[in-house]
Amino acid sequence: MCWNNVSYEYPSSKDGGIKLLIDVGKEFYHRLANRNEHQGDGKNNAQEFRQKYLDEFDDEKVWREAQKTITLDFSNVKKIGPSFANEAFAYFVRYAKPKQILNQIQFINISKIQLLIIEEELDSAADIHRELR
Repeated sequence: MCWNNVSYEYPSSKDGGIKLLIDVGKEFYHRLANRNEHQGDGKNNAQEFRQKYLDEFDDEKVWREAQKTITLDFSNVKKIGPSFANEAFAYFVRYAKPKQILNQIQFINISKIQLLIIEEELDSAADIHRELR
C-alpha cells in the first residue's frame, strides 16, 4: 500500500490497523531548514514536505475525529530549523492544540533539541492563533 507516495507501513499495536512510518531523512531530506521555495536554496522545503506527507491532515474532520496518525522517524535527520517546523507542523494549530498534533503526528528517534524546536513552534503558533480569535 502506498499513501502519498510513501511505502513504509507497520502494524498498529492499538487497534491492529496500519500505521504509516516515514524515514524523513531518507525519504525527504536530512536537513530540514527551508520554510518555502523562497528561503535558502528553496529545495526540500516545509511546504513541499507538508503537501507530500501530511496533506491528508489538512482537513478539520481529520482532527475532529482524531483517528489518523503518522509516525515520522528522525533517525536520519541531522537538523530541523524553526521556520521548517513552523511551516510543516505548526500550520495545523488552525485545527488542533499542540498536544493533539503531537499525538497524531508522532516523532520517533528524534533528539531532545529537535523536539524542543517543534514544540516551541507549536506553542508559539497556538498562542498567536488564540490571540487572533
